Amino acid sequence: MEQIKGHYLSNEDAKSFLLAGKCIATFLNSESGNRYTYKISKKKNSERDIYFVKVLTGGDNNSDYTFFGSIYNNQFKWSQKSSIKEDANSVKVFNYVFSKLFQNKLDNRIQIWHEGLCGRCGRKLTVPESILNGIGPECAKKLKISK
Repeated sequence: MEQIKGHYLSNEDAKSFLLAGKCIATFLNSESGNRYTYKISKKKNSERDIYFVKVLTGGDNNSDYTFFGSIYNNQFKWSQKSSIKEDANSVKVFNYVFSKLFQNKLDNRIQIWHEGLCGRCGRKLTVPESILNGIGPECAKKLKISK
């Protein structure tokens, strides 16, 4: 199996990271080796916590992400406006992992990784504890995450 670039998150850290506002996360099935990389961005200037979910779909420099759904109240919902079908494997994987993670029932075979960038602001992480949990110390304060 190909080595993933980044850092493995605990389930508790993954919850904070995924909803920090500007994260890129890879979901890996350690048994099969299957993986998908997602970008989750918080909607700006909104009174409610709404997040847009995109999946990495390729491109010359691996920076093309395609929108396929949103998160509100810790619930994922596929969007009919997406060019990716609801039954696509990338959508099913995200829905399964996200819902199981927030139900505290995520299978140990599933790992969530980050690339060393803060889940809130996107800057490179340099503090060892921040590298472990995916959120920089200043952003953790703003998110009221105690570490």
